[in-house]
Amino acid sequence: MAPNPDRELADARAAIDRGDELRALKRLERARRGYAKRHDAPGLEHLLILADVLEGADERVRIGRTNLDYAIKQNLRLESRRRAHFTGEPWHDPYPDLAAPTEHTGIRFGRGVKLAIAAGIAVVVAAVAGTFLAAYFAGPATETAATLRLFNDTRLKATVRGCDDQYCDTSWMHVDLDPGLSTERDIPVADVVDYFQIKLPGGKKRCLPLRIHDAYLRDGSDPSLVLVGKLSLATPCPGQTVLPRAVSETGL
Repeated sequence: MAPNPDRELADARAAIDRGDELRALKRLERARRGYAKRHDAPGLEHLLILADVLEGADERVRIGRTNLDYAIKQNLRLESRRRAHFTGEPWHDPYPDLAAPTEHTGIRFGRGVKLAIAAGIAVVVAAVAGTFLAAYFAGPATETAATLRLFNDTRLKATVRGCDDQYCDTSWMHVDLDPGLSTERDIPVADVVDYFQIKLPGGKKRCLPLRIHDAYLRDGSDPSLVLVGKLSLATPCPGQTVLPRAVSETGL
């Protein structure tokens, strides 16, 4: 999690100004995690504007931007549901057609206009963020966790890293899996996407971003079920997101 999402956001803007979109993406992802942890919906909305500033000429930037846009919108869905629960009002999904990371077409603005819009929204964010934070922090103190099973269904020995973000500069899990073996971890169901990097013999790397929250909402809320992510579904990094499937505790 970003210790200071506002600082990460400022670094992202500086990277955009320099034309370093890969670094900007990394900073925006860290800011997203930080704002999500703080339940800061206005901050997340600001990130959407900055993410749209990225031109995405590089394939890695294009994929990363699509995944980031998806993750931010899922975070905003969670926060809107949280606010509705706190206020007792009916919940209206702000992104009812959101299913999986895909490209969307729309009116295209120049980079200068986008940055100007983002700067304006930053002022609004600073003014209204405090209004929502108190209500958000009054929510449940504990996090629901789901069991995630990573299964090596390939014919090769693999090293699996659980990463803090899609760039995997830092990791929270490191395990070697022989073919046919698996490992399990408890994952907070509020996580929109959890990132895993797969290293195969010869130094080849693949990435497996798993949509934990979507899988939990779909069919993993039964505590007897396990969410399974198969290593064979990993793709070239940063990877296309995968929806893990739920099975019984003994199934694969």
